[in-house]
This record gives sequence, C-alpha cells and structure tokens, in this order.
Amino acid sequence: MKAFIVLSMALTIASCAAVDDSNVKKEKRGLWELSDDHSNFGYDDHLQHYGDDHHELKHVSTTITKKVPVPYPVEVEKHVPVPVKVPYPVHVEKKVPVVVEKNVPVYVEKKVPVHVDRPVPYPVEVKVPVVHKEYVEVPKPYPVHVEKPVPVYVQKPVYVEKHVPVTVHIKEHKKHWGLFEGI
Repeated sequence: MKAFIVLSMALTIASCAAVDDSNVKKEKRGLWELSDDHSNFGYDDHLQHYGDDHHELKHVSTTITKKVPVPYPVEVEKHVPVPVKVPYPVHVEKKVPVVVEKNVPVYVEKKVPVHVDRPVPYPVEVKVPVVHKEYVEVPKPYPVHVEKPVPVYVQKPVYVEKHVPVTVHIKEHKKHWGLFEGI
C-alpha cells in the first residue's frame, strides 16, 4: 500500500515537472469577458474607453501523435472433436498360468461336557437381573364443564358514570408592557 502511494506521488511530481508554462503568455480577463455568449448588454462602447481598444482572438492548434499498434496474425489452436471407433478384442499370444488355491481344513474347538464325581457341598448363588415394571401416575386430561356465556346485543348505548380525579395546573403569567417599562 505504501509503495502504491509513493509511486502515485512520484508520477504526479514527474507529470507536473514535464509541463513547461513559461512560454505561454496568459492574459487577464475582465468581468465582461466571462460570459459565454459574448454579449455585453450594449456596453461595447464603454468597454473601449476602459480597456484595450483592439482584442485579437488567438487560435491555438496542437497536434497529438500517438502510436497505434498494427494488427498482426496470431495462430490459435482449436480443439476439434475427433470420432473414436469402438474398441475391438485383441488376441494375446502369451498365456499366463493362474494358480487356484486349494481348501485347507481348519480345526475348530468344541466344548464338551465333562462329568465330575464329587458334588459341590454348598449352593451356588447366581444373580440374574430381573426387570420389574414400575408404574408411575401421569396426569391425564379429563373433561371439565365450562359455562359459555351467550353474547347479548343491546340496542341503546348505556353510559356508566365514573368519578376520575383530574389535576389542573394553573400558571401565573406576568404581563410585560414593553422594553421601556421603568421610564
């Protein structure tokens, strides 16, 4: 970002230094020459007495030459779709032997019950988890009779008087007769 600012400032200074205004003579313009339509509202006679008698218009013509690049031919590669034929079977001369593995027997261990001569002298307690269902009372909706009032339409409006206290603030206002009251 700093480099951009420095380069833009250097470009501005270089462009200002390149312009040479010493050869151009600048003339001062009067108030009557500021209008675009060059109409002086009938005061042309008066202007000749106050300023230059002869005004000459200078036509400045400048020729700007720029280099325009000449077009030249450029080769462009275009990818053209080429039709591809369907693949066909190819005969292979060399045949490779394929080895097929044979089934090998695998030994699987099986549990066999074995009879023991002596019985166990004490009972063995095995804890088996038993699932008991626990019932919890859940509040359930039940029907309730609600009286629904029927709207009654009254033909005449009924006014109800209600006393509402209202506070009223009274401000004292002084009369001013003018600026010179004491005189």
